[in-house]
Amino acid sequence: MSRALLEFLNGGNQGLFRSLLDTLGPDPNIVWYPSAGTDFRPLLLLSSQYADIQSFPASEVITPDIFLFTDYYPWTTSTFLDTPLIYKDKHTEVQFTDAEMLPSLYLPLDPEILTFVNPKPIAYGRVVFLKVQIKSDSLGILECPVVYVFNENEAFCSKVLLPQNARISHIFYERYGNGFGGGKASGNWLLGVMKRLQTSQFIYQWMHDQMDIGDEAALMLYRNLRGIPCKLTEMRTTRKPRLTWCKVE
Repeated sequence: MSRALLEFLNGGNQGLFRSLLDTLGPDPNIVWYPSAGTDFRPLLLLSSQYADIQSFPASEVITPDIFLFTDYYPWTTSTFLDTPLIYKDKHTEVQFTDAEMLPSLYLPLDPEILTFVNPKPIAYGRVVFLKVQIKSDSLGILECPVVYVFNENEAFCSKVLLPQNARISHIFYERYGNGFGGGKASGNWLLGVMKRLQTSQFIYQWMHDQMDIGDEAALMLYRNLRGIPCKLTEMRTTRKPRLTWCKVE
């Protein structure tokens, strides 16, 4: 269940994240963004305000309760999250208004899946809870909780999401590997775990229709990632950014 996953990530902390957990029900909707980098746009694109502007059918809108970002973030030096300001342009400002370090999570960094594993990235193993505020000239002010786990996507799914029987309501896919940012996988392996994660919606910009060497390595290293690919039924396509929204069946 979603709650079990969030309790696992919180550990015994009694801080900001604990306060949020106390307000959530037993099975909150979690949006997972693997290989998120510094991209916080899903907070905008999955908001009820955006759904209203785009006139999405109410029956197709699942409101997120919390966002889960993962990325092994391969840089040995970085200023990401060193200051509250995450992003700013003439239309949008993204910043965190509060933050809490959660228990560290040191999962494997596999050279078969990743290119840059030595020296280890500066953020490796960190887990951070963020209260994120977005000021948008089209959507107004949004406030969203985000848990950012600085680890490899494949190891996180195999060793945390699946063992915790996590329910991931949405998977947002856009910046995944393929040699960019040090990744050798395309993320194609995700299609084989979505049903077990009870994922309802998959949102993507473009996706490989075949395995890369990193995907194949992941399936050899983490056998519980193997599964029958799900069926994706397109619900809609949006522009700026261009995304395809699919129902997972």
